[in-house]
Amino acid sequence: AAPEEESEVITPPEPFPTYQTYAFQTEIKRGRFSIVRQCREKVSGKALAAKIIPYWQEDKQAVLLEYQVLRKLHHTNIAQLKGAYVSPRHLVLIQEMCVGPELLHSLALRTSYSEVEVRDYLWQILSATEYLHAHNILHLDLRSENMIITEPNLLKLLDFGNAQFYTPDKFITMDKCSDYVETMAPELLTEQGALPQTDIWSVGITAFIMLSANYPISSDVPCEFLRTARKGKLRLTRCYAGLSGGAVSFLQSTLCANPWGRPSASECLQSPWLQETGLDNRQQALVTFPTTKLRNFLMEREKKRGLLCSKYGLMIAQ
Repeated sequence: AAPEEESEVITPPEPFPTYQTYAFQTEIKRGRFSIVRQCREKVSGKALAAKIIPYWQEDKQAVLLEYQVLRKLHHTNIAQLKGAYVSPRHLVLIQEMCVGPELLHSLALRTSYSEVEVRDYLWQILSATEYLHAHNILHLDLRSENMIITEPNLLKLLDFGNAQFYTPDKFITMDKCSDYVETMAPELLTEQGALPQTDIWSVGITAFIMLSANYPISSDVPCEFLRTARKGKLRLTRCYAGLSGGAVSFLQSTLCANPWGRPSASECLQSPWLQETGLDNRQQALVTFPTTKLRNFLMEREKKRGLLCSKYGLMIAQ
């Protein structure tokens, strides 16, 4: 069941549909700082997802930031917030139910996939990213684990627990990112802090993994990671054979060590590679990548995820 303590419905400036009570059901996913359960709106019977986030009182404002971000968002590729309430110990975010595998798992379920399919998913990720940046919001956790593929092949971006409102004079540090050094942008390891280009690095990492089943830089040690990233030498030999020149250029630009050298989300969407159609499209579809290596990559990543959940010892009232 949901947490039992007395709760307060959060009323946004633009009201949600009339608040209803929810029946909490099976656990869907457990992360470092939250648990997601399936829930049902009692009056309508509609299936929804409830993200339950425990917090200490001194962290309340930081936790509420996720709600403040989500209530502003309406985009096809972003899971929609339907309601929210807060108790003395938990924030509960009620969102649309997104049923399907995570991005990389959706690829790994196939026997093979092509560069064209990778481009389609990147287009959807960048469309959501462009929208966020236009609203001065940084996601700051654009890992594939936070992307669900629903039918029919629609990508939904989830988990805004790291999201921040951005202004050029605001210095944003990301302590919670240190658990995932392999996906951290170099500027997060310096005194520069997060920028819109930080999200573009994450998109580049996701693209690299889809096109290689590997990380471009492998190091769990921040200082070693930063030293390697600053050299700006991508190990493109880790990528699958047969990549187009457009794919290589996309990886090189989005994974530029200097954030100011990376394109914006809008510029990425206008890049020749993501705009290509016709004959080149068909040629790229002929080159396919077997998924054995990707499945092995995911097995190792799931082990790390399990260790992180154990490390944080997340407990939610049953």
